[in-house]
Amino acid sequence: MTTQCIAPHDLDMKKLWESTCELSACKRITSHDGRNPKTTIVVPLLTCSCLWHRFQKEAEDWIAPGGVLIADPQARNRRINAAYAQLWLADNRFQWAGLAAFASKQVGCGLLHAVTLDERIEAERKAYQTLQESHPKDLYERIVTNKLRANVELWEAWDKAKQQNPVPLTSDPLLGGAIAMLQEELKYVHEMLALGNTALFLDVYPLHRFYMVRGFKEMEACLRERDSLKDEVILPIADRVEFGIAQQEILETFAYIDQGKISESVRTMAQHEQINILQPALYDVERFALLMRGTQAGDVVSVVTGLFSGLSEEIQLTLASQCKAPDGRKMSFSRNPIANLAEKYQRMEFVMRVATQFDILLKNQSTHAQLKASITEIANGGGIN
Repeated sequence: MTTQCIAPHDLDMKKLWESTCELSACKRITSHDGRNPKTTIVVPLLTCSCLWHRFQKEAEDWIAPGGVLIADPQARNRRINAAYAQLWLADNRFQWAGLAAFASKQVGCGLLHAVTLDERIEAERKAYQTLQESHPKDLYERIVTNKLRANVELWEAWDKAKQQNPVPLTSDPLLGGAIAMLQEELKYVHEMLALGNTALFLDVYPLHRFYMVRGFKEMEACLRERDSLKDEVILPIADRVEFGIAQQEILETFAYIDQGKISESVRTMAQHEQINILQPALYDVERFALLMRGTQAGDVVSVVTGLFSGLSEEIQLTLASQCKAPDGRKMSFSRNPIANLAEKYQRMEFVMRVATQFDILLKNQSTHAQLKASITEIANGGGIN
């Protein structure tokens, strides 16, 4: 059972601009200038900056205990998935967070897929190398001409490694450079997926928690002061995204939630997510954008992201705790072979199709129960299988 990320705090019961400690505990400064000494009492007040610090720290403590990000991207991703799921379970109006639990889980599927694929490439390479060392220099000729095989166990080990590795011709010595490049791209996309997943969480989770505890009126009053934390926060994309900007989409999101306009809140938070955060953090990076283009779907991109689950499958998101939905609860990005995931409006169209389907399923009693069960599993650290 995963612990709860939503943590109560003494400040939650305080009013804005109220003293954060008892008068007797306040610092006293006595001045001895002149004939009569004067004592000044320093009273700390609950400010907007204090509140943002409180909620940002809750997010950081969840995925960066002690101020250091959890090193394993897959373990960090599971924590992020759980946090989004717990937000929705705590307040079903946070429909974007419920959807984000599934989307973030799909990123986790991508991380798992990339690592697994790299391991299988390496397993075949090592099996081939062992076989090569047991044979004279004409091994490649033996393979091509299907000559009699010695060392049957080594040949069988290599055959088994080849069958488990979906990347063809990994052992072909003529393609060694291409396979090495593929592994580099696997590592790069793995790192970028984890980066975007982490950066988005550190931006969006504290927003939801602020609204949950303090309400819309204080969020509206305090949002412009969030950037006062920019030199203190953990932000792995600080070179590309400025922290704490009071984006209009943020206020619109929580205003819509306050008004009960949940579908509209999902749309505006999705705009913030995709356009204000992920676009500059990931998709404006030329190397990453190139790998996300549909024209690459036959090679590197179809291999490295868990939005793809194999060499020739399309980008998809499953509304289930598993990477592949057991009952068809999935949405595909596009069947267009030149679709471009790096293009923000194409992504937004995909996100809104998924959001609409999510909303429809939530409004149906039986499918609502299925979704809740999946989100509960994710909240407890499960899923991604």
